[in-house]
Amino acid sequence: METTINGSLTDTERDSLLQAVATLESNLSFTTVDLSPQEVNRIAKAGPASATFVVDGLELASRNPDLVPASITTEELQNRLALIRNLDVVNGVVAKFHEKLTDTALQAKAEAYEVARTVYALIKRKKSAGLREGRDRLAQRFAKQGRRKTDTAVPAEPTE
Repeated sequence: METTINGSLTDTERDSLLQAVATLESNLSFTTVDLSPQEVNRIAKAGPASATFVVDGLELASRNPDLVPASITTEELQNRLALIRNLDVVNGVVAKFHEKLTDTALQAKAEAYEVARTVYALIKRKKSAGLREGRDRLAQRFAKQGRRKTDTAVPAEPTE
């Protein structure tokens, strides 16, 4: 499958997208957190295998408030449950969007790299003094790789 990335993303468009993300975050009714790797390692994980346990536990606590410490209200439990369910939906959509952005950037970089390699191959053949500086800068990318060895043709075995 050959994909070509067409279009551009101007600085103004980029800034607009970044502002849109900031607006999304500021519109949340809760504060997002940014955990360090050490903090992530220390907290209890309630991953996909624990999802049912968490949901069932919160629902059970909502229906039986006498089981829950007085500092936690039924409303807080229901809000927490709604937050978890809705964040899972939003995370799925955002994760897919992030994956598409990552793939698009990867494809655009690969296509740009191929163009740069073509330019380098063509510029190596030109002996113009005005191109020497640019050619030398491009050559630095491959400086430590040495010359590529060409595959020597292996003679085919005789058939009878």
